[in-house]
Amino acid sequence: MEKKTLTLEDRKRIALDCLDEIQRVCGLIDTGFYLAYGTLLGAIRHKGFIPWDDDVDIWMFRDDFQVFLSNFNKLCKPGFKLLWHDSSADYPYLMPKVVATNTHVREKCYKWRDDLGVFIDVFVLDGVPDVDAFPVRSLEALEHRRWMSLYKQSVPSTKLKLLLFNLICQDTKLSDINIKPERFTKQIFDICNCPDRTDFLMSPTSSNSFHLFYPSACWDEVLMLPYEDRLYPVPAGYDEILKKVYGDYMTPPPERKRKAAKHIRCAYIQ
Repeated sequence: MEKKTLTLEDRKRIALDCLDEIQRVCGLIDTGFYLAYGTLLGAIRHKGFIPWDDDVDIWMFRDDFQVFLSNFNKLCKPGFKLLWHDSSADYPYLMPKVVATNTHVREKCYKWRDDLGVFIDVFVLDGVPDVDAFPVRSLEALEHRRWMSLYKQSVPSTKLKLLLFNLICQDTKLSDINIKPERFTKQIFDICNCPDRTDFLMSPTSSNSFHLFYPSACWDEVLMLPYEDRLYPVPAGYDEILKKVYGDYMTPPPERKRKAAKHIRCAYIQ
């Protein structure tokens, strides 16, 4: 069967199809989700995708995610699948992904994976019982070791970066290369296991956000806001969240810095 290369606009359209399927299944199992990170920023500033962005991110509270994890692959329509370390061998990502199974993508850092298609990243939200005592440093050390465990499935340029990283990072060991990445993912997830809605929340599935604590009151109310030609849920306290992540989020970056993340080397459909 002939492969068709997907353009950026094709990938955005398919990602919205994935998001619609998540919304449909969440309605069936009475769980919630929220637009997150750059997708939330896009909803507020552009009423859709940030023009130079190429992916979709969502948040789920841990208790909702556990229900979602148990049910999505049973209830979703053909053409979609939830991937995580318990359903995909040597899964390299810290966050789960919902993928369109009739598509295939190859990321820049890792070798080809048969099960990776155009995707949505699912970021879990956990309660933080004590912000001052939260083990950020322990999580970072585990994440550094998880990176090393991805050595065998990385492309040569990434392997070289990991070896150099091992030389300068006190957290890693060369023996981490022989450990399954899901071992570290589970440890990170277990450390943050607090499904209670405490005063503050954080995401164990985003290594860039281990140190970000969001007031849980930001999620006390939900708004349905336009995103492209659809409506999706966002936390009513989005302003405080976006300021914490991006600072002056309503001012776009200079044109020279408006670049997509470019995680994907190629994408096609068949």
